[in-house]
Amino acid sequence: MKFFLLIFFQFFIFNLISSEEVLNDQDYYKKGVEHYDNGEFDKSFVVFFNLAKKGDKDSIYNVSNMYFEGIGTTQDYLQSLKYYWLCTLNGNKKCIKKIKTLKEKLDEKEFMFISEEIVKILKKDFEENLNSITAFKLGYWFEKISPEIDLEKSYLWYSVSVSGGVYKAMKLRDRVGEKLDKDKISQIQKEANDIFTKEKYFTRKEKK
Repeated sequence: MKFFLLIFFQFFIFNLISSEEVLNDQDYYKKGVEHYDNGEFDKSFVVFFNLAKKGDKDSIYNVSNMYFEGIGTTQDYLQSLKYYWLCTLNGNKKCIKKIKTLKEKLDEKEFMFISEEIVKILKKDFEENLNSITAFKLGYWFEKISPEIDLEKSYLWYSVSVSGGVYKAMKLRDRVGEKLDKDKISQIQKEANDIFTKEKYFTRKEKK
């Protein structure tokens, strides 16, 4: 009897989650849009949130708006800001105006706290996946987006991204480099090499 109940319970849970688990990301996104169009905002939020965690650009934009308006979830300006910044780093210019709006609604310490979270998120992605595009985003973040512009860090991460094959970052790296003191360049280049070498050749081996 206990065995039968266990099998029944497992079958029930499988049916509960399998309908969306078997979908690929593109079809899963369409399911989220379908939920939204049907007014099932809580279900659509779950879909977009899950895809946003995987880096899906459209889902990141949707989640940022849903947090901002409180649709499908409770209104949360801090989470909205986080996703609007990630959205901006994906090249979506629509998010920039919302960031300016949120800056007026949030305490300065809260605003700065989320900016630090963005750096942590990007660095974690780079360290776990050796994602050179993420290194590029860090370079752009410190050059153009961060509330505290840091050209030395921008040059550092642009350099790392070029080493990883993102050659479009070369002009940006050199542009930033022209604004730095000459005595800083060699030091930052060494640091960039240390980061890239450590992640590619040593950290990779430790994780295998």
